[in-house]
Amino acid sequence: MPTATPPFALPTRRHLLQATAAAALGAPALVRAQSEPWRIGQTAALTGPLAFPFVEMNKGIAAAFKEVNDRGGIDGRPVEFFSLDDGGAPEKAAENTVTLLKKDQVFSMFACGGTTSVMGALKVLGEAKVPLIAPATGSDALRTFNPLVFHTRASYAQELAKIARQLSSTGFTKLAVRYFDNPYGKATLAAFEAAARATNNTQWKPFLVQETPEGIEKAVQEIVQFQPNALMSLAIGASGIPFYKALRQRIKAPAFSISFLGSRPLLAALGEAAAGITVAQVVPNPTNPAIPVVKAYQDAIKKLGGVDIGYSSLEGYVNARILIEALRRAGRSATREKFVEALHSMRPYDMGGFEVRYGPNDHEGTDFVELTYFNGERFRR
Repeated sequence: MPTATPPFALPTRRHLLQATAAAALGAPALVRAQSEPWRIGQTAALTGPLAFPFVEMNKGIAAAFKEVNDRGGIDGRPVEFFSLDDGGAPEKAAENTVTLLKKDQVFSMFACGGTTSVMGALKVLGEAKVPLIAPATGSDALRTFNPLVFHTRASYAQELAKIARQLSSTGFTKLAVRYFDNPYGKATLAAFEAAARATNNTQWKPFLVQETPEGIEKAVQEIVQFQPNALMSLAIGASGIPFYKALRQRIKAPAFSISFLGSRPLLAALGEAAAGITVAQVVPNPTNPAIPVVKAYQDAIKKLGGVDIGYSSLEGYVNARILIEALRRAGRSATREKFVEALHSMRPYDMGGFEVRYGPNDHEGTDFVELTYFNGERFRR
């Protein structure tokens, strides 16, 4: 059996998080049968410019799986987590998914991210009839009802609708919206277009940014000439850091972003340019122990050791708690069909400060969004 390794330690290799030694060589047959692990798979962009939020999420996932495994697993069955890096390439994500299903024989896929990785995985999962829980993307292109996919975060459209209403109420309507020419950029731009129409904002303007020094400089000059009174970033991970730093040196207008900018490492990389950003968050404040699920998360992260608390790792922890609860409800000998039925029984599943709700025709899970302001040191509501 592979050595237990936190899924965030070596993101370029296959990792396994496992619980106990109950199934070790020489254990009685009955013990081995009772402790047969739940094998859970993930393909995600764990390296490259998109990696920041997904690496952070996996820390929260590791904390939740360690927590349940330290208690003896789910009705005696530990959780094993197989995580493969796809660098955000859909073809690699599809290849990884085949490996996880055929070689590692995972029961369910979980927390695949981001958008392109999920697209690649779904090419395989539909035919195999294997569920995907908590896809780490809010892309509206992936929100068409799929009987095998269960979402655990608000969509980008819901995040951007909240931002658009905030912009309208504060008068920051001459907005420069920067985006990249990729599936994530196109999906979020389309979502903001709809949100702007809903608030009758016709003053905003999109700016396509090419990820080269020349492309960045060109986009910065165009935005400066536009003279916006607010900025919107539609980027994920580290891909937008050079552009954003260059822009903030020229324009100090209020800035807004959706949730995938919200990880501490990314904001630290932005340095002083991060101060004053309003970020939509899809989980509660991870620093507030008065929220029961946050207190549980903080305790679990502390036991993991060497991990700072943050929004992305809290999201990973919450997602893992949802998966664990579904496995518990499904029963020790559950089939995938029983697992899906168990998810449908969550009407709602309340963790204390965050809940999801599913049904046979509704896999959206949650619409939780709150806006937070980063003051250079921490987020404030």
